[in-house]
Amino acid sequence: MRRTQTTRTPAPGKQPIRLPAWRSGMDHGDMHNYLMAEISAAAVRHNVAQLRSRLSPDVKLCAVVKCNGYGHGQDLLLPLMTDLADWLGVATPAEAIALRESGVRLPILVFFSACGSDSASTLDATLDELLRRRVTLTIAAEHDVNVLDAACQRTDCDARVHVMVDTGMTRSGLLPTAAPALLQRLRATPAIRLTGVYTHLATADEADKTFAREQLQRFEDCLSACNVGPGILRHAANSAAIMDLPEAHYDMVRPGIALYGYPSSDELLSPLDLRPSLRLSAHVMQIKTVPAGTGVGYGQTFHFDRESRVGLVPIGYGDGYLRCLSNRASMRIGDRTVPVIGRVSMDQTCIDLTDLPDVRTGQAVEVISPDAAAPNSLQSLARQAETIPYELLCRLGDRVRRKLIDA
Repeated sequence: MRRTQTTRTPAPGKQPIRLPAWRSGMDHGDMHNYLMAEISAAAVRHNVAQLRSRLSPDVKLCAVVKCNGYGHGQDLLLPLMTDLADWLGVATPAEAIALRESGVRLPILVFFSACGSDSASTLDATLDELLRRRVTLTIAAEHDVNVLDAACQRTDCDARVHVMVDTGMTRSGLLPTAAPALLQRLRATPAIRLTGVYTHLATADEADKTFAREQLQRFEDCLSACNVGPGILRHAANSAAIMDLPEAHYDMVRPGIALYGYPSSDELLSPLDLRPSLRLSAHVMQIKTVPAGTGVGYGQTFHFDRESRVGLVPIGYGDGYLRCLSNRASMRIGDRTVPVIGRVSMDQTCIDLTDLPDVRTGQAVEVISPDAAAPNSLQSLARQAETIPYELLCRLGDRVRRKLIDA
């Protein structure tokens, strides 16, 4: 649904301030767009089918759509994900509420403890909204039970919760030794219904699965100590564990990066045939011919050794194209590769068009290719930036217009 432009209430004697479209949340299609990310629905469907091929028919699939659908555009993907998944997983209460406001009826699991807000008033309002929206919450500490029970009494709503057990990630969750007492408290609290217990694996994407299996054993021991029986969803598997650790599938799996077509690492022992779903394109905004010796960009980190043609592409680190790709990365025009030269700026990046004399202003430039073997694929760019594909995807900014295509 298209939002109307936002108007701030002016002070006396002042004219109203109309926010620009990118600030007011207006559909990016209403503006001239320099950057376009095409998201392939066919690729996402293929990836989900590949993931399900590793699962028993009774194992549920919780599609992780946090951080704007890993940068792909959560709203854009919702019809697709709700058709393909059994559950949706998000990080924050705000993400869950946004899904409900978009009409999602699937079960939603919030990974963060909803009892960790920064003030009592904010916490109460957030919990009340989540309970009314029938969102499944994560319990990560015994204190959460008291806070959540109070919210149930305020709203006259019961709560569905999953308990997060920290088996070695040393991030969120409670230690296995504390789980039996917590579950006993939950079972004695009528307004709170325990519907799941889960953990998260720290090294499932590494070739050596020793620690991952240690975590699974701790999880098994915890489930046994807590007397977790039928009707309680047990889940542990991320994308990597779906592929390499079938013993981690339990009752539900939580794929994230694999949904979008990217392996979580190069060390997977039994990778799936995934198809990258994102192509990011721009266009050549300006071309100029410069003499030999000319430097390019901040710091003049690149100099031409001959008369050359410089192309300007309207993307920079403000859009998620990292500054560390300066003088390393490449883009493609048609089937031809062109190097990134000079430092990547906030909004602009230069490319060397000297050997492509036929390229003209306005011509399409492929910034990120869905071809995993291409020099400008997400995997290649991540290696050049010494990071992981997750980071590059999640950094894609609001100035990138996203479009779902059938291909």
